[in-house]
Amino acid sequence: MINLARRNFIKNVGFVGVTTLFCGSLAAQSTLENFSISENDEENILAKFSKITFFDAFLLDQSLADCYKKSILNWEKTGYIASGNYCFGSSDGLLKMFPMHLQTEATGKVDNVLLCFGKDSNGNWKSLRPLSGFDLEAITVAMKDLNIYRNDVNLSHYLFPAPVQKLDPYGFYTRKGSVSLQTNLSPEQTVTKIMIKEGNSIVYQKEIISKHSFASDSFLV
Repeated sequence: MINLARRNFIKNVGFVGVTTLFCGSLAAQSTLENFSISENDEENILAKFSKITFFDAFLLDQSLADCYKKSILNWEKTGYIASGNYCFGSSDGLLKMFPMHLQTEATGKVDNVLLCFGKDSNGNWKSLRPLSGFDLEAITVAMKDLNIYRNDVNLSHYLFPAPVQKLDPYGFYTRKGSVSLQTNLSPEQTVTKIMIKEGNSIVYQKEIISKHSFASDSFLV
């Protein structure tokens, strides 16, 4: 029988069309990075965001609370739970991100995900593309390569989703351009292709080999 939690993990990773999908025994050999960060960890992309409690985030913004409660219903049905009672917010107050994770008794933590919410020009909160552990891993590598964190650049405007009226099946639009993320999941080597654009110009692209390995004893092509 296919493990539902493992299938949900596969579903929440952005695959390219020719990716082999592993539908049998998929077990994490090393868990994805968690969302806890130290104050001095400048190489962690979340270190540039404020960490606040649910209470503080929802206290003065009932619309954010309503959007969050509506969005997490399907995630909770598939086994994801909140990683704590906190979220991350951008300095301009236009982006909030809530960490969740999928865990099984047999394999432990299978996936981390950041649920992203953006405030549009009308002041309304919208649910944006969630970021998986593989997405965050690739974005972190890109940030280090570009040294964006050393400049006076708003990181969330380049590397995180924005509430724009466009759809991208392999990524998301940002306030400054777009980010494309395609992950090939394999028992030997998982690779994520990332491309960052400012407007229509490509400013960065790379194939990133994941540090996290997985095993499968049964799979379908």
